[in-house]
Amino acid sequence: MTTVILLILVVVWAIVLGPSVLRRRALRHSVDSIGAFHRQLRVLEPVGPSLVDPANRLASANPDRRLARGPTHRSDVRHDPFFHPAACRRRRLVLMVLAGATMGTGLIAMVSALRPALVLTAVSAVALAAYVALVVHLRTLALEREVKLRYLPEPSRPESIVAVRRAAAR
Repeated sequence: MTTVILLILVVVWAIVLGPSVLRRRALRHSVDSIGAFHRQLRVLEPVGPSLVDPANRLASANPDRRLARGPTHRSDVRHDPFFHPAACRRRRLVLMVLAGATMGTGLIAMVSALRPALVLTAVSAVALAAYVALVVHLRTLALEREVKLRYLPEPSRPESIVAVRRAAAR
């Protein structure tokens, strides 16, 4: 009976983790060098400097910005990494996996009344509670950063170096 329950748990974990493992392997073993290069750029893009628009962007959400030259305003970089859509998706996925593990092991524990299933339910419930507490704590820190953080205004720059030289020559 214990082996059947363990086998069910293994199948549930394979169903949960299988698609992501297969997707990672497919992305890792891609033979398209251009696609691999673009994937690497997408990974590196959030950590790179964001003062100047990337040269490889032909389209923009704001059509006037395509014509603008020079550094972008700091208001473009104000977003806290906690609220990044990819991070939110990862947190939601982890929360769903932990909740599913807690419910799945809880159902198995109720049906079979085995001690290992009860232990697994307790461990997954503690992990779920700790994860929720951690996410709530991180969210309060992110909101606090957002409230406290104030950017200094951009210093005004002359239109060109020629204008500065003309003003200095007078």
